[in-house]
Amino acid sequence: MKRTWGIAVQAATLVVCVAVLGAVVWSARKRPDAGERIEERITLASALLNEGLPAEAVSEYQAALDLSRGDSIRKANLCYLIGRTYFDSLKDYEKALGYFARAKHYNPNHPDRANLEKMSVECLERLGRSLDARNRITRATALRPNELPTSGTVVARLGDRAVTMNEIDAALRELPPSVQGRFAEPKEKARFVEQYVARQLLVEAAKRSGLDRDPAVLREADQARDNILAGAYLEREVGNAGSVTAEEIKLYYNEHRGEFTQPRRFELSQIEVADEKAAKAAVKELDAGRDFAALARKVSTNAETREKGGSVGAWTEGEPLPAALGDDPELPKTLGALKQGERTPPLKMKSGKFEILRADKVTSGTVQPLDEARQAIAARLRQEKMIKRQDEVLTRLRDAEKVVIYPEAIEGKKPSK
Repeated sequence: MKRTWGIAVQAATLVVCVAVLGAVVWSARKRPDAGERIEERITLASALLNEGLPAEAVSEYQAALDLSRGDSIRKANLCYLIGRTYFDSLKDYEKALGYFARAKHYNPNHPDRANLEKMSVECLERLGRSLDARNRITRATALRPNELPTSGTVVARLGDRAVTMNEIDAALRELPPSVQGRFAEPKEKARFVEQYVARQLLVEAAKRSGLDRDPAVLREADQARDNILAGAYLEREVGNAGSVTAEEIKLYYNEHRGEFTQPRRFELSQIEVADEKAAKAAVKELDAGRDFAALARKVSTNAETREKGGSVGAWTEGEPLPAALGDDPELPKTLGALKQGERTPPLKMKSGKFEILRADKVTSGTVQPLDEARQAIAARLRQEKMIKRQDEVLTRLRDAEKVVIYPEAIEGKKPSK
């Protein structure tokens, strides 16, 4: 009986094992392999990109990258795709640069290597690293790249201290991007090395002479440090407060249209005479067809304009009148009503003389289009926002520290209670 029971248990166990093994085999047959799952992720990422969802596409590409263990070629291609998405759609040039570097690492002979290099340079430029960009271009276009100095190349020695290319490049990066470009060529970089070495020599000489302990020098250094710290703190706190939207630019343009309107411009001529009788006589001749300039040369009493056929010059609406016309406050309104070729009736001036004025040429006012004004408006709004944010930061700090300023004490008076 015991033997029969044991055989039954063994048979049951064998059936269970076979069933489990069958389930495992069937499951393995149904589960897609890693390659299929990678292609699924890539296909989904492409679909997300087409739907305008680049961040979600990057997540799918990254998942495919995680599945690509040991496949360097596939890793390189996926890094390239991720980098392109950051570059083209997300405009995150730092991350794009990182993935382009990974793509070149995984496959130094990437089929799109030229484009990889081009986009890497553009990333550096957009990140404000123009020196690194130029160095990369120099290496890419050099006939013998291996002969170019590396970061560890010693380019100068100050006694026992070696100055490497890495140190020089680091010093160049401290310069504004617009200045860095001047030292991209080897000859210009050699000049910078000379200047850098000269400064180091002067610094070491100053230390040997004890200037680094001089009270006046230390005070100046403290002031410079404080200025740098204050500036750095403001820069951190103000941050992107100066960012301006397209809607804000358009709103400012519409509300300040007068700032972008070029006023009318008049080319004027005058005939100035001593009294009303002479003015009427001049008008009679002009009505009869007499040339204005010829008549001005004959009868005008204004010596300054007479020899120029009465020409006064240009006047822009809204600006002060030319000196030859005097300062009658009603005259701009009268001139503004003239059309090209029209003249005024005789006008009595404050001096008692009479003038006949003609608009020889009138240039219509023009409005600057929004697209042309956009950059100037954005700069103005950025400045206003940053000033406002800076004032808010200073107000918060004053309130926190309970700042009190005593103007009376500054003026030498007793502070009021």
